[in-house]
Amino acid sequence: MAKVFLLNGTVIFSPERNVLHAKSDETKRIALSNPATRCLYLLIQQQGQVIERDYFFEHVWFINGAQVTNNTFYQNISLLRRAFKELGLNEELIVTVPKVGIRLERQLNVVEQEAEVPRSEKPLAEPVSAMKAMPIAPRRRLLWWVVATAVSCIVAAIVTWQTQFDSRLSRYEPLSVVKGCHWYGNQDVLNFDKHQQFIKASQLDCHSYPWIYLTMYPNFPRISALTCRQQYSRWRDNDCVTHYYFTESRNVGA
Repeated sequence: MAKVFLLNGTVIFSPERNVLHAKSDETKRIALSNPATRCLYLLIQQQGQVIERDYFFEHVWFINGAQVTNNTFYQNISLLRRAFKELGLNEELIVTVPKVGIRLERQLNVVEQEAEVPRSEKPLAEPVSAMKAMPIAPRRRLLWWVVATAVSCIVAAIVTWQTQFDSRLSRYEPLSVVKGCHWYGNQDVLNFDKHQQFIKASQLDCHSYPWIYLTMYPNFPRISALTCRQQYSRWRDNDCVTHYYFTESRNVGA
């Protein structure tokens, strides 16, 4: 069942619906952009901790194959502050730590809950009574249709999951195999010249992590290299490590 978050007992945050609304009156709502929703979700997950700007970039935009600027990032943070203020929450609960990142203050009481099912979606009892009165043959046909529908839903869910689950990495282009390193690059660029330059200069350990997925964009100073023990697959746990670099060749983390 979908999860929602109750903020200070007065505001509901629904990540799946991209919305904040008053608990007492759902018509008092503010629609959020997808990035703003993901930013708030990360802040709630790591409440009280400062989340670096680059972490937001990676887990909100880059992982979905999108580019982002500083202005776009801070516009989404400002949207969250305005939404808090309009719904009666203190906008200063979302704190900017200069040159570091963003923090959601612990003073905000956050309670995770299961989303309530609207009345119109709740199952009715009448079909159960009708089913009891059915003859055996029609009941078996109905049961067969229920089973068939359930199987179809499961198959559709698997196909959807396969298509959506981190499909970005599955679309990376193979670039080269050098000294045991299998190099891949993000496909949403015009050419791979900068990728090839990085590969030639790289000193990454390919013995332990031979599969490397590079993410690079023109005019963007940061490079990320996701190194994995085996080729990335949607169908298993992937043992991978992410390395971050700046164009001035300063490794800022792993």
